[in-house]
Amino acid sequence: MSGQEAIYKQQLRAVIHGSLGIFLGLLAGVALTYSALGEIAIWPWVSIPVDMPGDVSLWRAAHVGSITNGLLCIALPLAFGVVKADGVSARRVCNALIFTVWGNIIFYFARIWGTNRGLALESERFGEGNFFDGLAMWPAFAAMLVTAYAVIKMILLARQALKLGGVSHD
Repeated sequence: MSGQEAIYKQQLRAVIHGSLGIFLGLLAGVALTYSALGEIAIWPWVSIPVDMPGDVSLWRAAHVGSITNGLLCIALPLAFGVVKADGVSARRVCNALIFTVWGNIIFYFARIWGTNRGLALESERFGEGNFFDGLAMWPAFAAMLVTAYAVIKMILLARQALKLGGVSHD
């Protein structure tokens, strides 16, 4: 497999995982609607009262956050040609972004069932956390680190491409 084929394969992996993240974000948008309404309303056929877990703000975060992370996972790898990424860099950035998507999706959805919004295992403001708070917090913390790696790597690749092309980056 050539270097370009290997990069293309990584881009496709990122598109698949990013698109799955977007799809889950869209499903969270449906749940957001039902949470806000307090019912499953499909006019004119059905209106069923429902008590959704969590509150509206958590469903909103799951909706917007999952879509945003999915878009990030798709967008950065599509710039590999511009930043002249090599196969190893492409694989590492894609792995980091795929982890970002799933780590943050776990965060957004697990915190709905948590007691302190998945932000800490214990908090003065929200009290003691439960299993779902821990499940939310740890993958999101790790995703924060690997996302920073992916973004910084892309910045460095872009700066290197500017130098190689003889263009000033200032």
